[in-house]
Amino acid sequence: MRDDYRKIIIRRVINDQQHGVNGDDPFKTPAVNRWVFYLTLIPVVIVVMVLGAFFFSVVLALFAAVATAIGARIWWLRRKLRRTMRETAKTTHGETIEDAQIIDEVKRND
Repeated sequence: MRDDYRKIIIRRVINDQQHGVNGDDPFKTPAVNRWVFYLTLIPVVIVVMVLGAFFFSVVLALFAAVATAIGARIWWLRRKLRRTMRETAKTTHGETIEDAQIIDEVKRND
C-alpha cells in the first residue's frame, strides 16, 4: 500500500519537470546557446578531421615501409636462389641424367 503512494509522487515529479513549473518547456534552449554550440562544434570537427588525416597518413606510411621491406626480402631470396641454381648448373656442366641403370646389386646377410 505504501508503494502506491511512491509511484504517484514519482509520476507527478516527472510530469512537473517535463512541462515546467511555469508551463514552459525546460528542454527548449535559446537560439544564442544553439549558435554558440554550433560555432564551437565546427572548429572541433575540423581539428578532429585534420588529426584523423594525419594519423591515417602515418599508418599508411608505416604500411608502405613494411610492405617495401617484405618485398625487398622476397626479391633478395629469389635472387639468391637463382644464383645458386645457376652455379649448380655450371658445376654439372648442364648435364642432365636422362636414364640410369643399376649395374650390380649386392645382397648382404647381416
